[in-house]
Amino acid sequence: MKKKLRMIAGGVALITAFAGAAYMPSVSWIRGIGTGLLRQTLIFFREPVKDRDLMGELLGGQSYFQCVEENLSYEQICLENQRETEWDKQRFDVLEEQTVETSAAVKQEEVKKQEDVRVEKLKKTKDSGYLLQNFYIVDSTTSVTKKQFQVEKLLGANMKLVKEPGKKQVLIYHTHAASEGFADSTKKESDSVIGVGDELTKALEKKGYGVIHDRTKYDLVQGRLDRSLAYNQALASVEKILQKNPSIQVVIDLHRDSVGKGKHTYTTINGKKCAIVMFFNGMSRSKNGPIPYLYNENLTDNLAFSLQLKCLAMERYPGFTKPIYLKGYRYNLHLRKRSLLIELGNENNTVEEAKNAASPLAEVIAGVLAGN
Repeated sequence: MKKKLRMIAGGVALITAFAGAAYMPSVSWIRGIGTGLLRQTLIFFREPVKDRDLMGELLGGQSYFQCVEENLSYEQICLENQRETEWDKQRFDVLEEQTVETSAAVKQEEVKKQEDVRVEKLKKTKDSGYLLQNFYIVDSTTSVTKKQFQVEKLLGANMKLVKEPGKKQVLIYHTHAASEGFADSTKKESDSVIGVGDELTKALEKKGYGVIHDRTKYDLVQGRLDRSLAYNQALASVEKILQKNPSIQVVIDLHRDSVGKGKHTYTTINGKKCAIVMFFNGMSRSKNGPIPYLYNENLTDNLAFSLQLKCLAMERYPGFTKPIYLKGYRYNLHLRKRSLLIELGNENNTVEEAKNAASPLAEVIAGVLAGN
């Protein structure tokens, strides 16, 4: 037993020694030891030379085999994404637990101080390495380069949107409308992610933005749940909506996260329990590099939009957001510069907690669109 404990301690020390100088997609956001590091993959991103990809390597320095997603069809990617979802969420359980630091163990004031320090340091140092380690989770399906994450460029991008009364400027839709509900959801649409979309629509309209809320269930085929082609079906429909409404400049695909049983996380804002929000970016990039047929000319702006939202949320509502999740595919985020996929709450949140989150989320979105 003692020998096993020594081995575990040695493993933690080894991981800790590398953590300061390496990008570890499984643990890059974790602070300190004793937080489940040994559960995580021992894959890290080494410091790049110029713009070399931060490709994963084993601690021994040997390259590991990487699958080539470029050979997959879009339909196969959707199926693979569906299979990977549960595994990915399990890998980052510890991050889910650490994100919500509004428990009794850590006071809200301390959370605010922590998040303020992170944002201030990012703005001061403009360090891409610090950005990647503290603001993102990099999924195993993708790779990143520092060139993609130039802090000054992302934070300085103009995301301001002038209000145009009488025109629709925001589109909210749900790729998985039929299959994403909450802990106490009934069969009513108002108790699903669609109902949360209704609340977000109202909140943004109060801010002066014209909103179209598309309630179509793209994951429902002939009365049966089928997520395999949901992104394809959503793409065709959303493109038509945008063609009819060229004034739309913000496109939000609103989801509900999946984290497994027993992960009931929330924060308290203005005396109300609110579900946690996670911004999500598709990188159109596998572990080996760009995926040509999933090219996204708006990728940099997509990244700028989500980062600015994340930073403003950290400043206004500490503990309200998780790190931004980066995954390999495109997720229809190429349609507009201000395209965004949002995971609001998870299956363990109540409908009320999810709907309560709509108002502060709208405040953050409106803040970035106002140029804050």
